[in-house]
Amino acid sequence: NAIAKESLRYGADMDKINLIYSGVNLSKLKKFKKSYALQSPVQILSVGRYHWKKGYHYALSALHSLLEKGLNVHYTIIASDSPSEEVMYQINDLSLDENIDLVIPQNQIEVYKKIKLSDCLILPSVEEGIANVVLESMAIGIPVISSDCGGMKEVIRDKENGYLFKSRNSTHLGKVMEDVVNLNLEKRRSIISKAKKDIEKNHNFLKLGSKMKNL
Repeated sequence: NAIAKESLRYGADMDKINLIYSGVNLSKLKKFKKSYALQSPVQILSVGRYHWKKGYHYALSALHSLLEKGLNVHYTIIASDSPSEEVMYQINDLSLDENIDLVIPQNQIEVYKKIKLSDCLILPSVEEGIANVVLESMAIGIPVISSDCGGMKEVIRDKENGYLFKSRNSTHLGKVMEDVVNLNLEKRRSIISKAKKDIEKNHNFLKLGSKMKNL
């Protein structure tokens, strides 16, 4: 919907627009089913290239605020490219070296395994359509925190099947991260269950094939 609305600015006819969401292969992801138990430290994950649009500096600032409050958290960024100079500087400047891992994955299976081993996914992007890693993480079974940019509000209903924070607002992100870290087991299970049902209903790879054929 976010992209459809943007296209109207360029003269598109709404009656000729078909909305087809991204899909994930649920049968492939079933083998990476996640358990509910939290770890210590709490494992927080982000996946995506080191580009300013991915908003990693907001996530790093939020991580720093949690550590200053004494929360036991660890942050992993998975990206196929090398970290930017800005990211490396901020990690050093905030003394986050002991609380962060920067991982270059060998393949997509390794990414799925990392998602399964994590307690929460953060998407700190300032611009996004609908991020596949969010759909995959919801299907695997970890809570997702996403900025409210682009089409992410079409996937995540705040505090129902995931969490949203104000884009470019590291203070708000830190507060939401703290809330997720402190989730009780019942609420955590509820968030994960609703997320899985929504992915199965709206983002099943097999169901979307017929829509693409019709288009």
